[in-house]
Amino acid sequence: MNKICFGCGVKIQSDDKNSLGFVPLEKLEDSQYCQRCFRMMHYGDNKKSVEPKSSKEIISCVNKRAKYVVFLVDFINIFDDVMELFKSIRVPKMLVISKSDIIPKNVSFSQIKNYLRVTYNIREDIVFTSNKTNLNTFVKKLYGLDEVYFLGLTNAGKSTLINSLLDRNKCDQKRLTVSYKENTTQDFLRINIGDMTIVDSPGFVFSNYELDKKTNIDSVIKPITYQNKMYRVYSLGNAFQFGVDGSTSLTFYFSKQIDIERFYNKRVDGMTFNVEDNTDVVICGLGFIKFTKKAKVTIPSEIMRYVNVRPSIVGGKYEQD
Repeated sequence: MNKICFGCGVKIQSDDKNSLGFVPLEKLEDSQYCQRCFRMMHYGDNKKSVEPKSSKEIISCVNKRAKYVVFLVDFINIFDDVMELFKSIRVPKMLVISKSDIIPKNVSFSQIKNYLRVTYNIREDIVFTSNKTNLNTFVKKLYGLDEVYFLGLTNAGKSTLINSLLDRNKCDQKRLTVSYKENTTQDFLRINIGDMTIVDSPGFVFSNYELDKKTNIDSVIKPITYQNKMYRVYSLGNAFQFGVDGSTSLTFYFSKQIDIERFYNKRVDGMTFNVEDNTDVVICGLGFIKFTKKAKVTIPSEIMRYVNVRPSIVGGKYEQD
């Protein structure tokens, strides 16, 4: 029997409880989901993939098989490595900015589009979507396509978007497993929606700061700004603390559930690096901080693997005339 788990795309098996796709033998015949996906859906449990597919494997497979690709990235995780992945896809494609309902009011969609075109030379369609808002613009872009691969970072919202399409088309199929943890989809999973086949792909695994319901951004970001004159330490809830030395304003774009505090008589040990004027320091999977002026930033060494630096996406520079 070659049943595939509809949650993660892995072949269902009852031989090895420590391997992906496991279900107890007595439930093998009736199971639509493996035990891992079932427990994620009903109990919030998560077991990470021991050997997630590498970005190179995913891209190689897609470039050989796909006719068209939808690539999802959310507002907080736009940085060089992600855009290089998008550009390495050699088949026709579309860039989708997912979770668009979290984008703060001071940042327009046209500003983000122009930023992507100027900073990363993106010439393909750029579409904004969210499972909470109207999908009409996105759906119209899919008209006439018979097969579409969905790609993106883990937690970019691929499975959520596909479930929204299933709901929109009133499909009877089981819904995909959705989790804040990495990496929910373990293998390529084919889903039929009317005359179109959607292929949900494993997420690209970067060093994401571990998400949970507290750190996940699930509503409009409300930026918080501090004026920094000399060395100060800032705390991001229970996540970590970092130091800033320089005269600059800092604007934080994080979940409203993360408390931000400033300390005057503390120091932080770690790695120190310089940021230029109008720079965003991105904490992958968590949020970002905009610096308006040059400064020195010290971040704990164990956090540095989550850090990416980009020209700031915020402000009027990229507004179209």
